[in-house]
Amino acid sequence: MKLFLLSLFFLVSCLEDNRSPEAALKDFVEIRIGNVVTRNSLIEKVTGKMRQSLENVSDEDFQQFADMRNVARDSFKILSKSCQEGTCFITYSISYKTKQDDKSVFSSEVKKIAELSLVSGKWLIADVTNIKTYHESLEPINALQGESR
Repeated sequence: MKLFLLSLFFLVSCLEDNRSPEAALKDFVEIRIGNVVTRNSLIEKVTGKMRQSLENVSDEDFQQFADMRNVARDSFKILSKSCQEGTCFITYSISYKTKQDDKSVFSSEVKKIAELSLVSGKWLIADVTNIKTYHESLEPINALQGESR
């Protein structure tokens, strides 16, 4: 009986977390980094400008946007949050490495602001704005690589 109550407690806790703006943002980031996502899986998590943008982008451009298999996340940090009546603005940073041939070639840190809206009891991403991006090459850059002669 104790195990059942403990399991129920954890299940309810997880469900409650998924209803927070921070959990919605973390979920959105986690499904993207290191994966290939479908348009529908992203559309379920967005609203407003972000949803319109995803619905209107060409299939070719979406495929480039959706394929992040060469990216491995290092960290995800929420820096600040400001909420009022069904809208939250969360400033966060993501650190990740970009891989090529199973070797890390770039280390990046991106600081962003996400706007989230409460729609039918669910927090959805309405917009994301980049504030600052820092890339560090982990390998020497060959300016002639890829150039045809």
